Amino acid sequence: MTRKSLIAAFALVAISGVTALAQNKPLVYTIGPKLSIGTLNTGQPDEFQVRGKASFTLTAANSDDTLVGTLSYTLPDDARAKIAQLTGKPVAQVPATTTVKDVIAEFQKTTACPVVHIEIKPMDMTIAGAKLRFTKKTVLDINGREPGSIQKYTPTQEMDIQFCVWTRQINNSAIRRGVIQRVNGILAGEPAN
Repeated sequence: MTRKSLIAAFALVAISGVTALAQNKPLVYTIGPKLSIGTLNTGQPDEFQVRGKASFTLTAANSDDTLVGTLSYTLPDDARAKIAQLTGKPVAQVPATTTVKDVIAEFQKTTACPVVHIEIKPMDMTIAGAKLRFTKKTVLDINGREPGSIQKYTPTQEMDIQFCVWTRQINNSAIRRGVIQRVNGILAGEPAN
């Protein structure tokens, strides 16, 4: 093998390795955004209602059929102005989006494809020193996908399929260990078997 062909072969192997690594990067899977209403504690009898958008970025699937992720809440401008007024801070110091990590979500009872509903229990969120309270569950929707609709799936499409399979298994009281393991594998960037 000549030096030139050896260098070309080495370059081909290196490029193939880089391509393989690039194809197996972790998946960022976000559910939402969807309108979610919270109340801002103003200290007055009339609380200020906030009509923001909630989204949930999945980080892990648990064996107890729960999901772990980061909840993001995007505030409308009127809510940011009200928080600034309450806290005495400039509006520029009130973030447009606030996140809470390690939030637990559950599947809504008997949910199934084509739209899978997940719920996040009522919670409080602190934004620039003000307390925002969600007194009702935050419900977000996953547009599921039934397997077999196309030949090759993107990781996002495969995740949509796994949610259909998972909820079907929950509703039929079937074992779910494999689907939960696959959801975590997709999140980690592991290729399909």
